[in-house]
Amino acid sequence: MMNLLLLLLVLLPLSEAFELVVGLPLRNTDELEKKFWLISDPQSAEYLQHQSLPELADLVGASQKDVSLVSQWLLNIGATGVRVSNLRDTVTASFPVATTSTNTSQWTMKGLPHQATHPLPFDFVLRRDPLPKTTNASIRKKGPGRTLVGYSIGDQKKAYGIPVDLTATNPAGLQMVWGPGTFGYDPADLERFRDEQCPLLNLEKVKFDTANHGTDGGDNFEEGTLDSQMIASFGLNVSTLISNTNSSRSTEEGKGFGQALLDFVTELASRKTLPQVLSISLGSLGAYSCDLLCSEAVKRGHSMKECTDYLQQQRQVCMYISQQQVARIHTGFQLLGNRGVSVFGSSGDGGSHFSFQEFQGGAIADTLNEISCAFQIPVFPTESPYVISVGGTQWQFPDSAAPGSAPQAWTRSGGGLSWQFPAPPHQSSVVQAYLKSTKGLPPSSSYNSTGRAYPDISAVAVEGTSQSSPTVAGIFSLLMDQRLNKGLKPLGFLAPRLWQVMQNNPGEAFQDIASGNTKTSCDNGFPGVKGWDAVTGWGRPKWAGIVKHFATDN
Repeated sequence: MMNLLLLLLVLLPLSEAFELVVGLPLRNTDELEKKFWLISDPQSAEYLQHQSLPELADLVGASQKDVSLVSQWLLNIGATGVRVSNLRDTVTASFPVATTSTNTSQWTMKGLPHQATHPLPFDFVLRRDPLPKTTNASIRKKGPGRTLVGYSIGDQKKAYGIPVDLTATNPAGLQMVWGPGTFGYDPADLERFRDEQCPLLNLEKVKFDTANHGTDGGDNFEEGTLDSQMIASFGLNVSTLISNTNSSRSTEEGKGFGQALLDFVTELASRKTLPQVLSISLGSLGAYSCDLLCSEAVKRGHSMKECTDYLQQQRQVCMYISQQQVARIHTGFQLLGNRGVSVFGSSGDGGSHFSFQEFQGGAIADTLNEISCAFQIPVFPTESPYVISVGGTQWQFPDSAAPGSAPQAWTRSGGGLSWQFPAPPHQSSVVQAYLKSTKGLPPSSSYNSTGRAYPDISAVAVEGTSQSSPTVAGIFSLLMDQRLNKGLKPLGFLAPRLWQVMQNNPGEAFQDIASGNTKTSCDNGFPGVKGWDAVTGWGRPKWAGIVKHFATDN
């Protein structure tokens, strides 16, 4: 159990009323872990017996005594009201701005209560400030972007064997994509995309989850546009939530992203109504990876401050405060799995060495590039064992070949093994066989041979693995629709079943792709081979096989 305070940066001026969210330590985490795997194991008598909100609250939620103690403390330091999450894992308090400006004995300069005042050890304290009034300014109207030849929605569905007119029919189906900062989409743009590529896309089923609708021109607006297009096109007629729960600019470039993701997964797990499928395309190097980079840079003559300051200047590279923060987000994914949500995440666009590409600018960049190539550097959240990691593919194109007829690995598909999280049981034998028998692996000292291996599967990623994750999420939403129509439960965390199906029925549900390498600009990486590999996982979707092996529980 973590009892570590995660102090999160104040991202906006302290000029208006705000909220504080206090993360209470979870109880019975060993029992939670045990329950999670029993629910996810097809061989278990408890398979798919997902937990209700009250059951999960009784298992992991704080005691009423602790909740009352924290609530009273928040009121004593100036809160005008408090509310407790349904899981009893957070207490959220509303504050007027005058509280922090006039009571410096209890509040830090960053607008957080002094740790010495806390009545209990907290897992985290984060602050929600009001959004800038310009956040949702009118969006410039523009076209849906370029359509890459051979990669239309129709081309991709044909390659996966999905009928272009296959739509969901169950009203309970729900899918979601999430991102912070400028993340969002233009409804008029999605309408043009529908007209050009996917006539059956139901615009009325695509809705924003919050008042934050994104800001055109931002990095994450493009991300949100792509996510929306892919998940709505492949999960046709499934109700779709486009969620942006924090529009602060620092969530796109700095450690504010970790704050936003922690806040999102913690709040989502307490909702009464959840999506069956969630896709998260955004991420960065994990906190362990960033700690490794800077500890090695210090050995090479740089200061820790020089390294951390440089990494915070880079776009979407090191966006988490600590390994403890990453671990609590990771547990949030576990809570979602216990409640029946399938979480998909992009495997990254920098092979096994970078978030995207090598560093630029000066001696520290050269040193970090040297370190990055000497080690395999995982990204998060895709390295979480509780996330289905989705790598990237593309076509081989003689011009005469039909699109999709010759799949290969996308050139920058992310993959590797986690330093922070151990391999789950369903992976061990397959991954160890890969590491033992594959020629051309990177030096064994450069990776954790017992870590969670990723990706699990792959899909087209010519616009990055931000394209492949919502694509696969949408495909599994269609699969969930079939299950719901049969009175079956959603699959929740599906990795144990997925790996079991692929070991027992190779090539049936996912087409093997034995190509590629995660080395990118370095001279070493994980190679693609027959069967599972750390480039494209088990391969790309085959709809008929997915239906055969996942649409029933026989």
